[in-house]
Amino acid sequence: MTTELILNANEALKLGSQGAKVEQLQQILTALNLNPGKIDGDFGNKTLAAVKQFQQKQGLEADGVVGAKTQRSLNNALNNNLNNTLKQPIQNLNSGFYGGISGNLPLAGVTLIKEFEGLCLKAYPDPKTGNKPITIGWGTTRKKDGSEWKLGETITKEEAEDLLMMQLEKNYLPSLQKIPVWNELNANQQGALLSFGYNLGANFYGKPGFQSITRVLENKQWDQIEETFIKYRNPGSKVEAGLRRRRLAEAKLFLKPIAES
Repeated sequence: MTTELILNANEALKLGSQGAKVEQLQQILTALNLNPGKIDGDFGNKTLAAVKQFQQKQGLEADGVVGAKTQRSLNNALNNNLNNTLKQPIQNLNSGFYGGISGNLPLAGVTLIKEFEGLCLKAYPDPKTGNKPITIGWGTTRKKDGSEWKLGETITKEEAEDLLMMQLEKNYLPSLQKIPVWNELNANQQGALLSFGYNLGANFYGKPGFQSITRVLENKQWDQIEETFIKYRNPGSKVEAGLRRRRLAEAKLFLKPIAES
């Protein structure tokens, strides 16, 4: 079993480092579905790239140096990964349905988000308000450091992907996991709610204006899913048609058996 990385005070692993601790680092990166290259105790370019990728996903400075902050983040991610493997519902163990650093992000929801948000590599105003929130990538409104985007700023597709996955895991998934029935839902059902929450806010459950979806989830009234989802389409607005299509797609995904995915 992969164990935590322990560094001495002021010790850091970086390009050119060698030894057992580098090998342990490479094992952790591999366990987190990153590719450090051969596990040989040699901190080369592939290990450097994997460390930077991890740092980016965690919102850390992507300098490729494993110091105290990166060490803590690596160990936390490793422990979360191990705990989720032991404790998560059986459906979470189905390969291909979940992803992200935690291994708990329902990928069907990510696909749906990308489909309806669309990819834009240049920051643009919100279509509903014509102004803020300024948006970029697949509908992301904040940078990794939490600051707002400005009109005209640009990113690459790879940066947009990292930003979306990081924000879904950091800002949306934790709130959705607090929904009482969350762990009883399959990957498609969770994915539908991930898309719903990404569009309307992760903390929708139990909030004013969301009584219908809260009741349906609480009582597991799946026969009312479609009619409930389409209530949240902003009737009378210029975005109603698009939101209706999205709500119908989310309802369809929610009701889609895993065997058909």
